[in-house]
Amino acid sequence: MKKQDFNEFLKRVDQQKKETQAIDWEKKKNEWLAYLNKLYEKFNLYLEEYIAEGIITINYQNVSITEEYIGSYTAPEMIINLGNEQVILTPVGTNLIGAKGRVDIAGRLGSAQLVLIDANTRNVNDPLRKPESENQEPTNESEEKKALPKTWEWKFVSAPPTRKFQPVNEETIYSVIMEVTNG
Repeated sequence: MKKQDFNEFLKRVDQQKKETQAIDWEKKKNEWLAYLNKLYEKFNLYLEEYIAEGIITINYQNVSITEEYIGSYTAPEMIINLGNEQVILTPVGTNLIGAKGRVDIAGRLGSAQLVLIDANTRNVNDPLRKPESENQEPTNESEEKKALPKTWEWKFVSAPPTRKFQPVNEETIYSVIMEVTNG
């Protein structure tokens, strides 16, 4: 390896360090927790009728999460009780590649995932859009689309190999609950 290559490597590493230090990690964590609460509100909304009838109960407990740069913190885990079944929504974290957050869903007979991603993403093969902070001039229509500010949205992720995203709505919530409990 040439010294020039090593110097370029060190410059890149130093630049990455500066970019990492510039991120407000506390703000990022708080945004993630706010999105997590909005997700739980959505579940409560669509299950409201069954909660009112006493068919479903919902409880919360705090779980500990440790993430690089953010450190350790607690986040609420949602526990949906229906009959003898439980469906648990466990927050995983926010410091992820390609997503702003992830929640794992587990039932007695299955599991599923929710990710907080760009609302325009349809499957895992869609190209990642540039973050809003990169203010470069787009060179074509494709780049212009990538440079638009992101709108974050919770989506269910289907099983491999398709790995398609589905919106979180009444139908998909009911479907996932039935799937993980073998309903």
